[in-house]
Amino acid sequence: MTLNRRNFLKGTAITAGALVVGVTMTGCGRMPLPHRNAEDLQPSAYLQVTPDGRFILQLAKVEMGQGTLTGMATLVAEELNMPPSMIVVEHARYHPDFADPEFYAMITGGSSSLRTSFEPLREAGAMVSALLKQAAAQLHGIAATEVALIDGVLSSPKGTVPYAEAVSLARTLPRPESLTLRAPSEYRFIGKKMTRLDGEEKVTGAAQYGLDIQYPNTLTAVMVRCPHFGGSLESYDAQAALATKGVSQVLEIDGALAVVAKGYWAARQAANKIKVTWKAGPLEGVDSAALRAERHRLADSEPGKNVEERGSAELARGERFEQRYDVPLLAHATMEPPNALAVRTERGMEIWSGCQSQQFVQGMVADALGISEDQVILHNQLLGGGFGRKIVPDYIVEAAKIAQRSGAPIRLVWSREDDIRHDLYRPCATALMTATIDNGKVTSLQSKAVAPSIFGQFIPLMTQSFMPRWVPDATHSTIGGLAAPSDPSATEGLAKQPYQFDYQRADYVMQKRTAPLGYWRSVGHSQNAFFMESFIDELAHKVKKNPLDFRLGQLDEDSRYAKVLKLVADKADWGNPPAGQYQGIAVHESFRTVVAQVVNVSVEGKTIRVHKVVCAVDCGLAVNPDMVVAQMEGGIVFGLTAALKGEITLKDGAVEQSNFHDYQMLRLPESPDIEVYVLPAQDRPSGVGEPAVPPVAPALANAVFAATGQRLRELPLRLV
Repeated sequence: MTLNRRNFLKGTAITAGALVVGVTMTGCGRMPLPHRNAEDLQPSAYLQVTPDGRFILQLAKVEMGQGTLTGMATLVAEELNMPPSMIVVEHARYHPDFADPEFYAMITGGSSSLRTSFEPLREAGAMVSALLKQAAAQLHGIAATEVALIDGVLSSPKGTVPYAEAVSLARTLPRPESLTLRAPSEYRFIGKKMTRLDGEEKVTGAAQYGLDIQYPNTLTAVMVRCPHFGGSLESYDAQAALATKGVSQVLEIDGALAVVAKGYWAARQAANKIKVTWKAGPLEGVDSAALRAERHRLADSEPGKNVEERGSAELARGERFEQRYDVPLLAHATMEPPNALAVRTERGMEIWSGCQSQQFVQGMVADALGISEDQVILHNQLLGGGFGRKIVPDYIVEAAKIAQRSGAPIRLVWSREDDIRHDLYRPCATALMTATIDNGKVTSLQSKAVAPSIFGQFIPLMTQSFMPRWVPDATHSTIGGLAAPSDPSATEGLAKQPYQFDYQRADYVMQKRTAPLGYWRSVGHSQNAFFMESFIDELAHKVKKNPLDFRLGQLDEDSRYAKVLKLVADKADWGNPPAGQYQGIAVHESFRTVVAQVVNVSVEGKTIRVHKVVCAVDCGLAVNPDMVVAQMEGGIVFGLTAALKGEITLKDGAVEQSNFHDYQMLRLPESPDIEVYVLPAQDRPSGVGEPAVPPVAPALANAVFAATGQRLRELPLRLV
């Protein structure tokens, strides 16, 4: 493999007596690698070796519980031939070279972190290793092949080589024209069970999240927002709030009110005293039932946009079989609610927070404050959960605006009520699933998804970060409007599904009226797997076939889908559940990972109890098998929560839920036994943070059907 062909590594830079190797994720370095402690922004992705022998990895992705920190350190450590625990990991600041090659932005999402970093970070480690060995060889007058780098010790037959000397010389050496990466048979760390590097800090409480950061003379701010989406502030009386002890200011920020005080409790109590009159927005009088009825009408009356078609419509012979499915809005409900610490400095705005999109922070904060992007410095922290919510840094922009207006260091804290009522929600959606059946054979499968577009709201955020500042604000909304009808997330998992029928078609109809939307763990797959795998199960029963056999009969027998289905069926003892229990099965691919699950349930009255979930996953090479298992387990619990409890409802354009008493989580006694089986593979890794979520809802619904004969086509699942 040649570096010229790949161009992932951007060479060496001499900075403060250290050897720095940069990694360019996009293959187009646009900024030099600056001193890592300089005031300017950090270089994008690089591995730094200091004269005292420290190996420092800049973490361009965020750690929000999914194990990215450990996984990425493992990739570098493998090529450096040292335990990952010897790597010093630092959160990287924004740099264009850190742009994710799939998102074209410095962002963490789409379960892409290890997949897109697998080669670049290993190349960075291999480059450092090669340069150090070459330098040591010259210092000792021997061949580079005689130098070893093992567990952080650089040595030759003539003795240990001091890092101060090796680094000083290595900075002057030309880059090797090619690199040889370790073969899978040589792996010491990749593919092995490794202790999480952040585990001890999290257990002991030493881990630093946004709320943990301390800054002198910081004041706390809370927000009072219009409960109606798109509504506006008409008038308010803040006299009682301002009279509350510890309160310093009440500021109007973008149609909401910010209460600034010494401490959260004082700010929250004062906020409750403000008398506010709101004007309802464009969803005035609209509730969830009305939005669902509108989707049903659109499904029946609108042809939609065709996103995939295979075979000829003339092959769709036989009896027409049609069913409708629905899912509601869902909140993210991360353990750590949105928060940010913003400090106005002579240079600009300095921010401490946890977010999934460092690039958006710079662009949106700079735009909001009327300053240049290089005046915005983000110190990213560990995230107490993200699930896609913290891709959009609206809470950081709020904190920055309050800090600019108040003149004081500001810690903005969203309450759980703020989080639930002002989230960026997983879209509500409807699917009209249709098949034709001819003499016991399914001849066609068609889907029509009706849902609002995440694209329409997300694309303007991206263009604000990418396009020049002189571009009019209205342009961003226009671009979003043009992109919305082609939102791929609305049909992912319905289009390009793996089953083989004579004719297949997928269409999308966009619903224009909607709540604020965002990316939710597994995005469109979260609902579309429920639509597809529930309907496939219905078709199996319609043609009187075992649901497993029917699926296998419509799949290539050598496909990844067939392999995980056979494995999960074997491990779950498909068809032989314990007495009083019933089984359901589902398989789905998302983020290039295929997951199959079997769910065991029992039903008493209207209560559904999940006893066990068996999961088989093909995610390519498992960099750390323990973390793969953990992400499957977490995704299953996350998906079960949505399937059994998750529902955000609207009344008069406002969210009715407010906290965990009415937006409930799956509790420990309700959580099932979970078994996870990882298919062995040597291919590059695919994603594991999200793919366990989509199959669990349909597998559960299919099990409930087996237990009761009731086909539940709406989430959350409720027996009648």
